[in-house]
Amino acid sequence: MATFWPVWRSNASANQAEYEKEIEQLRRKAPIPSIWLFGKTGSGKSSIIRYLTGAESATIGEGYRPETKTSRRFDFPDSVEPLLSFIDTRGLGEAAYDPQVDIERFESSTQLMLVAVRVTDHSLHSVIEPLRRIRKASPHRPVVLVLTCLHEATGSSDLTRGPDPFATHPKSHPKSHSESKSESQSSEIPEGLQTLIDEKTKQFKGLYDVVVPIDLTQKDDGFADSDFGGLRLKQSILEYLPHAYRQALLTLNQTDRNESDRQKRARWQVLASSALAATAGAVPLPWVDIPIVLGLQTHLALRIAKIYEQDISPADWAVLTSAAGSRIALRLVVLETLKFIPFLGMAVGAAGSFAFTYALGMSWDWYFANMRGGKVLNIEKLKDVFAVQLKRGRELWKAP
Repeated sequence: MATFWPVWRSNASANQAEYEKEIEQLRRKAPIPSIWLFGKTGSGKSSIIRYLTGAESATIGEGYRPETKTSRRFDFPDSVEPLLSFIDTRGLGEAAYDPQVDIERFESSTQLMLVAVRVTDHSLHSVIEPLRRIRKASPHRPVVLVLTCLHEATGSSDLTRGPDPFATHPKSHPKSHSESKSESQSSEIPEGLQTLIDEKTKQFKGLYDVVVPIDLTQKDDGFADSDFGGLRLKQSILEYLPHAYRQALLTLNQTDRNESDRQKRARWQVLASSALAATAGAVPLPWVDIPIVLGLQTHLALRIAKIYEQDISPADWAVLTSAAGSRIALRLVVLETLKFIPFLGMAVGAAGSFAFTYALGMSWDWYFANMRGGKVLNIEKLKDVFAVQLKRGRELWKAP
């Protein structure tokens, strides 16, 4: 079984159609998380996507495609094997905007709404009234009210310098800051800003599940923390995502800022494929998911190679499979056997598929990056990289 990837690849024309069919069935059973972004132009929606994914503004702009007349979709990292999808509603504030089309289109296909509102914006009727109809149509879909551009209400003081005054217990997200603030917190928030926050929570009362004040700015804007409140926002979102995608999102924007564009794209792809492999690994029937997971891993190798503009020769396949092939084969057999144990098998299968696919992807990223750099590759070093990344994949899956 150490050569299952090249065997799969050698029959690519026969396997491709079946692979795509299996993936489509898998996505119907466990849809890719889709987040509905709702807010006026200039409310900070693109900044939110940029923070959550680590993608540049240009990448986000180029990645949008029309979904309805008043909405557009951004699949991240791409539409082939996305990790997350964002639906951006446009037209708010225009007299012609009617949310009914979007309600019907996204009622069952979006799992979470992020409503972005500039904290200093007083003209919000065009947001509140459509949101009221959307909330009524799907009252069980979580809504996160994101209050943005806090610096517009803090005067000359830098709210981002020092401890975050909005931070509570790491897993606690109060419905409004005014409901849970302590005396010490209150003294750290400028009175004008606190007044605006209280005003917004009253205006949107009954229309959200949690409110998160954030201030995402550019590095050259001069604030101490250009990602202020980002971690709180991410934690709010994580609570509503399926486990596999939650674990992948945890590390999306924690990459080294010195990474090249190729490295970022490759690692985004690793996370997307790992999350999908975990979803496949959770299939309760023994042996059913192995072809899907192997197909995902094969496609991942090919896509990473393409990112680094490298071809995969038979010799490359031999190196790639020898680094982890026998270990993967043995573990897959063990994981599938455990599926005969209800519930336990599903959890172990998902975790194992995620960790192994993550380790393989990161190892291949290392391999092709070094190939592109013209370095002499050492098979023993590749094995070490795989072992380190396998441990990392397991830790990531277990992360809260």
